[in-house]
Amino acid sequence: MRYFAVFLTALPIFGVISVDKFELPEFFEININREHPDEIYKAFEDFKIKYQRKYKDESEAQQRFNNFVKSYNSVNALNAKSAERGLDTKFAINKFADLSSQEFSGRLSHAPPNNTGIPMLDLEKDKSFFRATETNKTRHKRRSTRYPDYFDLRKEKVNGRYTIGPIKDQGECACCWGFAVAGLVETVNAVNEGRFTSLSDQELCDCGTEGTPGCKGGSLVLGVEYVKRYGLAAEEDYPYDQARAYSTDQCRARMTERVVRAKSFNFARINTRKAEEQIIHVLTKWRVPVAVYFKVGEQFKHYKRGVIVDDDCRSAKDWHAGIIVGYDTIQDNRGRSYDYWIIKNSWGDWAEEGYVRVIRGQDWCAIEDSPMTGDIRSHDDYY
Repeated sequence: MRYFAVFLTALPIFGVISVDKFELPEFFEININREHPDEIYKAFEDFKIKYQRKYKDESEAQQRFNNFVKSYNSVNALNAKSAERGLDTKFAINKFADLSSQEFSGRLSHAPPNNTGIPMLDLEKDKSFFRATETNKTRHKRRSTRYPDYFDLRKEKVNGRYTIGPIKDQGECACCWGFAVAGLVETVNAVNEGRFTSLSDQELCDCGTEGTPGCKGGSLVLGVEYVKRYGLAAEEDYPYDQARAYSTDQCRARMTERVVRAKSFNFARINTRKAEEQIIHVLTKWRVPVAVYFKVGEQFKHYKRGVIVDDDCRSAKDWHAGIIVGYDTIQDNRGRSYDYWIIKNSWGDWAEEGYVRVIRGQDWCAIEDSPMTGDIRSHDDYY
């Protein structure tokens, strides 16, 4: 099957429109299958049906097609590279395929992580995250226990209910940081209180950014500091509405009952130099996730399944947040082993039913630079 490249200006599939309306470069390349030249057009029609796209006019339809072409070519190039290297990573057209780069960037945060003010976790010296009921003997035994080869918090239950909540969807709102913090807190709360309650991402988006719209981006630190100070409501009492957090003065936390009490939570950042070990310890011993902040490149945008091995984020300026819920090791098609993290995302049914796997222990896209976790304060002398 042979391909050839055609350079086009404003491919007129929906009517004649002027090139200057497009935000994309004037020339772009479409790889067309010589035997099936209509393949890309059919792919676009299938995309519109699957994701129920309806465009307001021919001009927008043309622009969306141009965006789709770029995504289509990126997916093909990424899959070709993955196959050439014998990797199991697959990429595919998804709900972001007709967005411009600026529109996709608008769903992400733009500020690098800043963990100022969050104490560093020290498993050997800091008693803060050890249960007060543990003796020195049991603490030593726990630290010396070998970690399992794999672990998945999605299988953990408390009183018959899973401690990791269902996948949520942040929509167009750049409040990934709020979803990550709420995901961390609701699991810690379930483990400590014996019951799972889905917590309000919206409260963090509305209230956690101190005068800045939560949908314009934030940080994990803003989220954890808010929970420390004010606690957090249940999702059913303060439901998600992404349109709210595009403006300020939307916070209604005072009118909402607290599930997590104010001043009952504390957080710690993972030691970057010991990130892999400490994250595994938190997952397997405390049975709680770790919130992470990482750069986003083309592979993450188009990811479908498998383990993302390559770091393509060196020049990336956009950041995203999620929670690590497990880890494992996989062998590729050539017998090479790769250790990986399992990350819960907040993009709905994107990729592996809302989850993504990325290589661990190599600081992929800065994911191990600023992780943090938390615990409920049980005694006054904690922290």
